[in-house]
Amino acid sequence: FQLPKGVKDVVDQAKTSSTEQGTSSTTATDTTPRDRHISASIPITPAELPHFASMSIMMFLFIYVFTTVRDTKDTLVVSNCGAEAIPFLKLYGVMPCATAFIVLYSKLSNALGKQALFYVTLLPFFVFYGVFAFVLFPNRDVIHFPLAESAAAAASGGGGGALMAATNLMRYWSFSLFFIVSELWASAGVPLLFWQCANDVTPMAQAKRFYPLFAVTGNLAPIVSGKVMSKVISFQKTKDDIGFGSTLKKLAVIKALVGLGIIFIYRNVYAMAEERDRKERTEQSLSTIRGIEKTGKVQITMKFEKPKQKLTLKESMKELMQSKELKAMATMVFCYNVCVELTEVLWKSILRRQYPSKSLYMEYMANFSQTVGTVAFLLQLIAPGILNVFGWKGTAMIPPVTMGVLAIAFFAAIIAGEDKIPLAQALLIGTVQNVANKVTKYSLFDPCKEMAYIPLGPDAKTKGKAAVDVLGARLGRSMGSASQQLLVFLVGGASGSIVNCTPYIGACYVTAIAMWSKAVGTLGKLFVTPEVKVDNTPKLESIGQAITIIKRIEDAKSEKRKNGNGKKQAKK
Repeated sequence: FQLPKGVKDVVDQAKTSSTEQGTSSTTATDTTPRDRHISASIPITPAELPHFASMSIMMFLFIYVFTTVRDTKDTLVVSNCGAEAIPFLKLYGVMPCATAFIVLYSKLSNALGKQALFYVTLLPFFVFYGVFAFVLFPNRDVIHFPLAESAAAAASGGGGGALMAATNLMRYWSFSLFFIVSELWASAGVPLLFWQCANDVTPMAQAKRFYPLFAVTGNLAPIVSGKVMSKVISFQKTKDDIGFGSTLKKLAVIKALVGLGIIFIYRNVYAMAEERDRKERTEQSLSTIRGIEKTGKVQITMKFEKPKQKLTLKESMKELMQSKELKAMATMVFCYNVCVELTEVLWKSILRRQYPSKSLYMEYMANFSQTVGTVAFLLQLIAPGILNVFGWKGTAMIPPVTMGVLAIAFFAAIIAGEDKIPLAQALLIGTVQNVANKVTKYSLFDPCKEMAYIPLGPDAKTKGKAAVDVLGARLGRSMGSASQQLLVFLVGGASGSIVNCTPYIGACYVTAIAMWSKAVGTLGKLFVTPEVKVDNTPKLESIGQAITIIKRIEDAKSEKRKNGNGKKQAKK
C-alpha cells in the first residue's frame, strides 16, 4: 500500500518534526530530570511547579480575604448587637441570601462561560467591601436607625437578651449587610470559586498529590492577615469608631489589590492549562501520524453526540440529589457547619464578656487568625503522609473526632461554672476548640471533600458543587442557628443568655458528629475500589476440554498405529 503523494508529504514533514522534538526531549530528559519529584515530601516535578505555585498563591489570596472579612464582621455585629444576634442573622438573613445566590449562580452558569461566570461572581464582593469602608461606615450615624436609650444601655452592658440582640440587627442594618456578604464569601470564595477552578485545570493524577499541598501556602494567609490587621490597628490614633473607620479603609484597599491578584493568577492558570492541552493534542496527532507511516493504514473514528439540553435549577437538583456521593458530601458539609455554629456563638459570647471594645475584640481575633494559620500550616505539611497512611476514610474521620473531643471539654468547662473554672480558662478551651474547627477543615476536610468531586460528571462539579458547598453550608449554619434560637427562648432564662443552653447545645453537637461520621463511612465505601475476584472456572473448563481433546487425538493415533502394525503382520 502506497500513501497518496499529498498525505505522504504531510507524514514526512511530521516525521521530521517529531524526530526533532523527540531528540530535543530526549536531550532534555538526559540533562534535566523534569519527571522526578522535587523531594520525597514534595511530590511535584519541576514541570508541574508553575501550575502548583499559581494555584497555591491563589488559595492564599482567597483565604486572606476570608480571614480579614471574618474578623471584621464578627467585630461589627458582636460588639454592637451581641453574640445572641448571630443565630437570628444567619437564619433570617444569610440563609435567604444564600438561596438567592444559588438560584442566580445556576442561571448565570447556563448563560455564561466558565471564566465570565468567575468574574461576575467575584467582583461584586470587592465592590461592596470598598463601598462599605468609604461610604456606609463613615455615614453610619446618618443611615442607621436611632437607638433607644434602654437598648443602648443593654448593648453597652452586654445584656438585653436575644430579642434585643435581634432588634439591633435591624438598627445596624449596614453591619448586618456586611456580615451577610462576608458569610456568602465564606461559601463562594474558597469552596466554590477556587476549588471549581482547581478541579477544572488539575488532572486527577496531579490532584492526589497537589490538593493536600495547595493549602500549605494557603494556610499562611491567616498568619499574614492577623499580622497585617494587628499592624493596621496599631496605627489607629484613637480606639473609638473614627479610628476603627480608618482601619476599615486601609483593609479595603488591601482587599482590592488582592482581588486584582486573584484575577491575574486565574487568567494565567487557564492559559497554562490551554497550553498543556495543546501540547497533549499535538503529541497525540504526532503519534497517530507515526502509526500511519508505520502501518500504512488510516483509521478514522467519528463520534457524534446529541447536544445536551441544559436543565433548570430544579431539574438539576433533582437529578444530582439521586447521587449517593453528593448526598454523603452534603451531609458532611451540613453537619460540619452545624457543629461550628453550635460552638462558635457560645465562644463569641464569652469572648465579648472578656473584650467588650471593638479594637480589643478585633485584636484578639487577629491573634486567633495567626494561631489558626500557624497550626494549619504545620498540619498541612504532614497532610499527604496522613492520607497515605490512613487513606481517604481515615483522614476524613479526623476532623469530627478531634472537634467532638474538644467540644465536650468546652461544654464541660461552661457547665461547671465560673466558681470552679474561671471564664478566662473556659475562653481558652473554646479558643483551642475553634482553632481545631478551622485547622482540620483547611488541612483535611476540604482536600478530602474536593478529591471526591473529581470522578463525578461536569454537572456535579458545577451545580452539584454549588448546592453542596453553598446551600449545604448555609443549611447547616441555619439549622444550628434555629436550634440555638429555640433553646434561648425555652431554657435561656430571663436574661436570654446562650450560656444557659450549654447542656442542650452539647446534646445537639454529639448528634451532628454521629451523622457526620456515618456519612464519612458511606462515602468511604463508595470511593474504595472493590477487590475483584477472578473466576477461573471457565478457564479451567476450557483447559479440561483441551486436555480431553488432546487425549482423544493421542488415543486415535495409538489405535491407528496398532491397526497399521496388525495389517503388516497379517501380510507377512
